[in-house]
Amino acid sequence: MEIKYDKNSIIKILKDKKIKVTPNRFKVAFELFNSNEHPSIDQLHQKLVKSNETQISFTSVYNIVKLFENAGLVKEILIENKIHYDSNITPHAHFICKNCGKVQDIELDKLNFIDEKKLISFKTFTEEELKDNKIDSVEITFYGICGECLKQENSEA
Repeated sequence: MEIKYDKNSIIKILKDKKIKVTPNRFKVAFELFNSNEHPSIDQLHQKLVKSNETQISFTSVYNIVKLFENAGLVKEILIENKIHYDSNITPHAHFICKNCGKVQDIELDKLNFIDEKKLISFKTFTEEELKDNKIDSVEITFYGICGECLKQENSEA
């Protein structure tokens, strides 16, 4: 795992959100914030327990992640009808490999065919229908075969 956030930066992030730093909260934050994956609560719990660094219950992991979500530190995403969590809260799209299930973040500035005004045109709303509504977020997910799986398929052919 590439360390993007060290101990001090995680403590600062939590304190800035008025979250009391406890050993379990720190461990969950360290794992979530430094991961490029989009784990479910179960996956996160298993990873923490396997690391042998902590004895933490599934319920504790759930409650901590929900605390982080309510503070705006992570967001819930739906992958194959299962709830996962994403610590990248900046606007971005996802690419999900249909072979291996790997989820990759795609920055919106790399999607030159999408602009903010055109996102609304993907919906069937008219301006009249939208006038009394506020769109909070838009989720864009691409499905396909990732580069690693394509290489593997090509080497087997």
